[in-house]
Amino acid sequence: MSNRATQKIQSSTARDMRLEIALTAMMLAGSNWTSVAVGASASSAPCTNEADFQAGTVVDYESRDNLSSVTSRSKTETLGRKDFAGAQPVASLHTTFINNSPVFLTTTYVQIKDGQLIRYGDQHGAGASLTTTLYTPPPATPLGLQPGQTVSVSYKSQAGSGGVTVGFEVTEKLTYHGRETIKTPLGTFETCRFTNEISSGPASGEQPKQRVVVQNWFPVEGPYRGQSIRSVSPSGTQGQERIVEVVKMRYETRTN
Repeated sequence: MSNRATQKIQSSTARDMRLEIALTAMMLAGSNWTSVAVGASASSAPCTNEADFQAGTVVDYESRDNLSSVTSRSKTETLGRKDFAGAQPVASLHTTFINNSPVFLTTTYVQIKDGQLIRYGDQHGAGASLTTTLYTPPPATPLGLQPGQTVSVSYKSQAGSGGVTVGFEVTEKLTYHGRETIKTPLGTFETCRFTNEISSGPASGEQPKQRVVVQNWFPVEGPYRGQSIRSVSPSGTQGQERIVEVVKMRYETRTN
């Protein structure tokens, strides 16, 4: 395996991992709308919008952080069920824009089954630069968490591109803290607050695992229900946090 090929995979995987951190928190913060007990008022149940798993849903939003004056734009399109990793999970295309030009494309594959959210992996890029990441075994997380509840999953993340595969060991620990009312540029909302702690490192174990902790807030109700409107994560500078808030959002679902 050439150093250049290995560096290419590691670079793509690192970028995927940064996005996956946010996406994982968004997905795992979900609820099972078929089995959560009625009356569990503090449950995370309302903080998932079923439409996010239905083909045709589009979420287009702009955000700003405390470390930059630049406004970022991202869009998520739910494509529907696709064949992936021996299953038919729901595919969602995530696009990041710079100057209104798409520069980052990732498709994630997830499925709700038997009261759990199951994640199968993702694909980043296109054509010769396509990187496919598989999760083995697919991490399955119970939904409809109660305040103070923590769930953990461990799996291998194997990223492959151009015949080269690099493996990582991943452990995620998600904690649902309960409800919290916050004020953002979008307005004031009652939200579900989550902390997701992700540890990852090469499957060989030759290097220590890296640990990242991300917090996310999701509205309980209203037009932005189930979307992350604020996140807090490490900035890369020791002791400094990156706080991202959504300043504008367009949410559309397919009309039958």
